[in-house]
Amino acid sequence: MPVASAYRELLRVPSVTWLLATSIVGRFNQGMTGLALLLLTTQHASYTVYSIVSAANAAGSFISGPLLSRLADTHGRRGVLAWTAVSYAVTMAVFAVTPPRPELLVCLSFLAGLCTPPMLSAVRAALPALLPAELRRTFFAVDATAQELVLVLGPTATAALAAVGGPRLAVAACGGLVLAGTLAYVRDRNAEAGRSTTPRVKGELPLRGLGLPRLCTAGALLTCALGAQVVGVVALVSGQHASAGAGLVLSCGSFGSLLGGVAHGLRRGRRVRLRYLILYVAAGLAALPLAPNTAVLAVIFFCSGFAVAPTLSTLFEWLSERAPEGSAAEVFGWVGSILLVGNVLGTVLGGALVSAYGAAFPNVAGCGLAVLAALLCERKSDSGGHPAGLPAVAEGGPSRLEPGYDRSPQPPARP
Repeated sequence: MPVASAYRELLRVPSVTWLLATSIVGRFNQGMTGLALLLLTTQHASYTVYSIVSAANAAGSFISGPLLSRLADTHGRRGVLAWTAVSYAVTMAVFAVTPPRPELLVCLSFLAGLCTPPMLSAVRAALPALLPAELRRTFFAVDATAQELVLVLGPTATAALAAVGGPRLAVAACGGLVLAGTLAYVRDRNAEAGRSTTPRVKGELPLRGLGLPRLCTAGALLTCALGAQVVGVVALVSGQHASAGAGLVLSCGSFGSLLGGVAHGLRRGRRVRLRYLILYVAAGLAALPLAPNTAVLAVIFFCSGFAVAPTLSTLFEWLSERAPEGSAAEVFGWVGSILLVGNVLGTVLGGALVSAYGAAFPNVAGCGLAVLAALLCERKSDSGGHPAGLPAVAEGGPSRLEPGYDRSPQPPARP
């Protein structure tokens, strides 16, 4: 069987190519917004003001992620995605033309975070429902790899737009891409795939039970470790003041993650346990401070990055299997906010450790956090390759689009 057969099978499933491609356009702003806001804010104000502007955007996203995802599960994803995309585009357009007063920038940044469409949670809820069990791992690997591409190519696109038309053009482009990608995404009727029409219990929290709190905690610790790692790598390369060389080393880690995600999507049979993947990340964190020079550091970072996309892919796959029926979008909305908090805390921790103890300590702390995540992500009694507490079934189970498919909660596929 050709090695790329898994990807061909995935893209042959109706709606998958369209939904995946348009979702990438609709979330491309995630790789652009940070740099665009940095360029626009520091053109007229200080880095301190930018820190507040960036924090406001993150706070808005943290609040809106679970709320909008719950609305999407309850009232329909297409409507929620459409009106939030329009709201976001209008907000970014106003952002691009507003006077550069700090209080206005902070308010608009917070508003942009509040109305960011829940694209990630929507696509991670819909596509697994369209796929047979043996292709879901491939989808989550493709999704994790696509997210890496967004984060790698986004800043490059932002810099190019800013060079042509200034930071305001880059800010406006963020809104335009979200609007175009999201409206194209909702044109497909399968954007609602996997959404239950059963009324939700008022006040019900989908993260309770099924091991979801444990997985979310492990994910937060992992992203905290990765946030600290970025700061530690920059400090190892540049010292107290960031340099262009640090960006080149960081791109090596992203490239390694891209390759790891592609390779992970080609795997068939039993999947690698999440605990082992996280421990691989921890080993890379431990090895980074031992690098004698920048070249060796780049090689180690590339090798450690090879496990990042597979780790996140497996985490999201397990979360998808454990999500209560009809609540997958809200689960991923909560998870997105939790992982965002972990990353922000890791960045803050990394900066504090560099200032207090030196460049090596963020990676040492990150290693400890990753080991703790590995210990928490599975129960000790779980000796198989499938999520703890969930029975395994044979691969190749019925697709949710097949006639007569039972919409009651299904057991996951055997890895």
